[in-house]
Amino acid sequence: MDILFIIIGIAVVLHGADNLTEGAVNIARRFNMTELVIGLTVVAFGTSMPEMCVSLASAINGTADMAVGNVVGSNIFNIFLIVGVCAMIHPMSVGMAAIRRDLPYAFIATLMLIFFLVDGTLTKGEALIMLALFLLYMYHTLRNAKQNDADSKPNASETTVKTQPSSHGTLVTAVLKIYRFPAFRIILGLAELIIGSDVFVGHAVSLATTLGVSEAVIGITILGAGTSMPELATSVVAALKGSTSMALGNVIGSCLFNILMILGVTAVVTPLSPQGITTTDLACLFAGALLLWFFSFTKSTMERWEGCVLTASFGVYMYLLLA
Repeated sequence: MDILFIIIGIAVVLHGADNLTEGAVNIARRFNMTELVIGLTVVAFGTSMPEMCVSLASAINGTADMAVGNVVGSNIFNIFLIVGVCAMIHPMSVGMAAIRRDLPYAFIATLMLIFFLVDGTLTKGEALIMLALFLLYMYHTLRNAKQNDADSKPNASETTVKTQPSSHGTLVTAVLKIYRFPAFRIILGLAELIIGSDVFVGHAVSLATTLGVSEAVIGITILGAGTSMPELATSVVAALKGSTSMALGNVIGSCLFNILMILGVTAVVTPLSPQGITTTDLACLFAGALLLWFFSFTKSTMERWEGCVLTASFGVYMYLLLA
């Protein structure tokens, strides 16, 4: 039954990823906002909700190893496997906004997490610092989005006039229009992602617990990979459709959400003292953030061979962890 529900959860996640990507791309085009901004905000927030729920529940239940391991494992999964797979599917173009603003924030957030975990405790004061950095990042991102929207205001209003709905449509037509409405597809996609991930993670953890795996390893592997299923599905679908900026923005935004917001909120609720997160785990997290930044500078493109390097590195890390 666990295996059956794991398969069902994956199917729901994939369908939700398609709805979310379609809705987000349509909104980006309608309001003349860049796909990168949409990926960094709406998509990243929605696909990070499983991590938020899992980490909060783990911390409240007194399993700090699982809460922190979930975020560390999720970010390692995001950087190495998701970016690696997406780059192998389609070379990913990296805009200057990502290089100058988003990637430095992600790198600083990673260094901050490693520094705070050196003493083995993530306190409420440190969590508040992380939340302050997250709010600063969101301010810069949304400010940039508003500037882009203001520059293209005439086009946006013209589009609005042309797409006025008819008042004489039938009920079926109205339902179809609602389904095709980008905001509705985003909400539906987010719901499918959260429900599908919850089903997947719950039964995956049940299966792993039966095998006697430690909390830290469960957090880094099962929970890290399971809660990253929305990011994987959304980014792969975006890459297949050629929306590589959204795929990369989704990963960068999710990494920032995971560290700054999720661990920030979780540690404010209850201070975390993880014992099972090793130096190898934190070193791999640092190496991933460094490689992502470095590869983005090379011709402002994430090439297929760079994706292969990231994917192979993930395989090596998992081998060392499980061994």
